Amino acid sequence: MPAESDFVLIAMDAAQRALSRPLIIRRGQPLLYAIGVDNNLTVTADPKSPVRGDSAFETDLCVFEEKAGGISIPRVVLEFKTGVSTHDVLTYSAKARKHKQVYPYLRYGLVASNVAHVPRRFFIHNEALDFFVGLESKRSADLLESVIADLLQREVETSRKLESIAFGKVRTMLYRSEVIIEDAAAGVEVSAVEKRA
Repeated sequence: MPAESDFVLIAMDAAQRALSRPLIIRRGQPLLYAIGVDNNLTVTADPKSPVRGDSAFETDLCVFEEKAGGISIPRVVLEFKTGVSTHDVLTYSAKARKHKQVYPYLRYGLVASNVAHVPRRFFIHNEALDFFVGLESKRSADLLESVIADLLQREVETSRKLESIAFGKVRTMLYRSEVIIEDAAAGVEVSAVEKRA
């Protein structure tokens, strides 16, 4: 698989082919991790135009949904690594948690180009990441595009459900989080474990 920066471009191309309006994908887009007020109760960051270093972290790729009035809200963040260390899991999990304090419907995950399986360290150290994809076995363009398209469709749908719940459009009597395990070679679901809350 290509190095991280080349792989981001390959994944971005695949995502652009898989997405249609109102969904768009952007590279290097900063997202707010905090919205504060100063001692005059003035908001200190512009929520419509976040700037890296001003209460915003940059993301590798982010799927946005365009809304009325020129507003685009973030739906899914993809952070790319070639391999994944314990430090990466801890760092990106912390970033995901901070972003979700501002965008409670945001889905956030890691995509590793030179990893075939989700490493055990991910399950041990992750607290706020929603997904991990190891793409070493998906070397053909068709397989890569299929995996990226399927992932983004599922995560956008989940983001929309979370948005409806977060802003009171939907009331629910049950919330359930599901872990889906797919066979890396075949790309098929082999088991699922549920958590109920």
